[in-house]
Amino acid sequence: MTAYLITSSFLNFVAGLLLAFAVVLRGRKNQLNRRFGFFALSVGIWSAAYFLWQISEDADRALFLTRLLMAAAYFVPVTYLHFVVQLCGERKPWWIRLGYGSALILVGLNSAPIMVSGVKPAMELPFWPRAGPGFAVYLVLFVLYTGEAVLLLHRQARASSGARATQLWHIFFATLVGFTGGATNFPLWYDIPVPPLGNALVFIYLVTVANAVSRYQLPLATYDFMHAAVYMGMSATVSVFFVLTYVVVSSLQGVTLSSPDLLNTFLLGMGVSLFFFWIVPRLKDSTDRILSQTYLRKRIGPRNRLKELAEQICTISVEQEIFDTTAREIAGAMDFAHLGIFIRGEFTEAYVLRAQVGWGRGGYTLGSLAGDTRLVRVLAQRQAPIIFDGSEVELPPEELEDIEQTRKAMPFEAAFPILTEGYLLGVLILSPREGRERYTEIDFSLLEAICLQLGVTLRARQLERRASQTEKLISLGTLAAGLAHELRNPLVSIQTFSALLKERGHEPEFQHEFGAIMQRDVGRIASIVENVAAFAENSTVPFAPVKIEEVLAGVAEIARPELLRTGVQFRVDEPGDLPPVHANYSQLLQVFLNLLQNAIHALAGRPDGRITVTVTVRADDVPKPMLYITVVDNGPGIDPALLNRVFEPFTTTKSTGDQPSQRGMGLGLAIVRRIVQYHQGAIDVTSELGKGTTFHVYLPATAHLP
Repeated sequence: MTAYLITSSFLNFVAGLLLAFAVVLRGRKNQLNRRFGFFALSVGIWSAAYFLWQISEDADRALFLTRLLMAAAYFVPVTYLHFVVQLCGERKPWWIRLGYGSALILVGLNSAPIMVSGVKPAMELPFWPRAGPGFAVYLVLFVLYTGEAVLLLHRQARASSGARATQLWHIFFATLVGFTGGATNFPLWYDIPVPPLGNALVFIYLVTVANAVSRYQLPLATYDFMHAAVYMGMSATVSVFFVLTYVVVSSLQGVTLSSPDLLNTFLLGMGVSLFFFWIVPRLKDSTDRILSQTYLRKRIGPRNRLKELAEQICTISVEQEIFDTTAREIAGAMDFAHLGIFIRGEFTEAYVLRAQVGWGRGGYTLGSLAGDTRLVRVLAQRQAPIIFDGSEVELPPEELEDIEQTRKAMPFEAAFPILTEGYLLGVLILSPREGRERYTEIDFSLLEAICLQLGVTLRARQLERRASQTEKLISLGTLAAGLAHELRNPLVSIQTFSALLKERGHEPEFQHEFGAIMQRDVGRIASIVENVAAFAENSTVPFAPVKIEEVLAGVAEIARPELLRTGVQFRVDEPGDLPPVHANYSQLLQVFLNLLQNAIHALAGRPDGRITVTVTVRADDVPKPMLYITVVDNGPGIDPALLNRVFEPFTTTKSTGDQPSQRGMGLGLAIVRRIVQYHQGAIDVTSELGKGTTFHVYLPATAHLP
């Protein structure tokens, strides 16, 4: 029986200690790992004391070790319930506080005979403990906390499904096996002849629970377990040499060592080596972190400044301002006396100096870098910074020699590539820092992040410009085609009557008809030219805070005669205290007058024609407050084939008849969209045949009138 208990307790000790190390090493900041680690450590200490108790050769030593193992045993059910509560996502704070408080009280009473009164032989075991009058309190604690953990696991397992349920059922059954096996140690304390045969089940229980609690399959049997085992193996190896040295020294002194002495020496060596292998490195890391934070505290402000710069770059609208701001902020935050930003042109190979700090002094005079310069070629190939502070990476001699020639004309210390999509868009040149400070990893990361953000932003601006040019060409083609179509009809008419002028020019009737047609078609051509000029006009106009109520009132006043003539009903719905918009009053008047006139023309001949303008403020689902204006009519609607093109030049649903009110060139809505976009707003349209059309206009609101 003694051999069985020695073996099982040693296995429990190894499993508890290894698993405590393995789980904590997996994630010390993870609450679940820490809870299980504390539980496994409690079991490990209990098992270690159990093992030493079983190999004890005298009663006093056995009593001391029995009380030591009980000091750890008081915490086993409490730490296990704490782990289960964390695993199940429950909150039982008063249970946990009561359990730890009770365990601490029992530890305080442990040295007295209240808990363990003594040891005596029992069932072939030479030194088995006797329960004191207070031992029953621990048994109640054990039953209550173990039972609560089992019930909680059972309830959560039944309520779960899939892999989560499988995990909880494994832990549930392992708990029944392990704690039942551990409880077989208690009967002999009260002279009940039940041998502690279940002691080995604790080992199986520990491994099963550790495996089930992990997120990955069998990790503790592979990496984590081996990681912890390496620490234990290294400590054991050092302890063996420690024991051998102790034996040699004792032999030279004529001292005979007993087996317990050798075991104690071995365990002491294990503890000391684990302290130096595992705890000391972590203390060193913590100390280094504290020192670095203290030393670098004065640089937190400048680094935060650079972090803000990386976020700010993409929000600057003017390209040159991006370069100037970047150069100024980097130089100010990192104490560079000289700094230059070279950017490659879209259609050239040279990298031109676009922004600088302190240039023209101290040898910094270059205004551009040729595309075939060795520095440019190396940065494009390496796509990583080059630092000349004594820690630069090894470069081939020929490359280094060529770069040194560039440094004679521009004595820089560091060159950072500005990359986008693997393409070298520019180069950031930095002088030595004030005080000759060396670059840290954080400095590298911040500068590389700024260069990356700079490259992405510049590339996006290039693509925007190309897209804008493409859009302009498309618009120009559409405009030219529409213009040719619109001019063709009046020109054909003029050409036809001009050809008849020689034959019928003397006829008064022909002269009258010819004059009328000429006036009509020339007026038509003049109108087309004026509208095209208005569409193409890109002149700036003064902006000021404008109240949309005043704009809509002006529109209603101008359109009143036409509304009375057609019988169309017009209503404006607007709440009070609308914020103004930063706009040009005349252009907004043109926008809503055009929309209103289009609606009136669509409702011509309808006795129940209605137009409703609604104004609301949108602030919840948009980056900044917007005025949302809708112009709704109950007209015939727009053909779906034309709906997506109504804002394109020369797209119209109107005919080109003789009456001015019937004519339409399709430039009105194109002009409206251009004005709205110029005001940083947006416009779109929805329509349904037979039910009407709605134009949606969004305009940015300002905070207040001056």
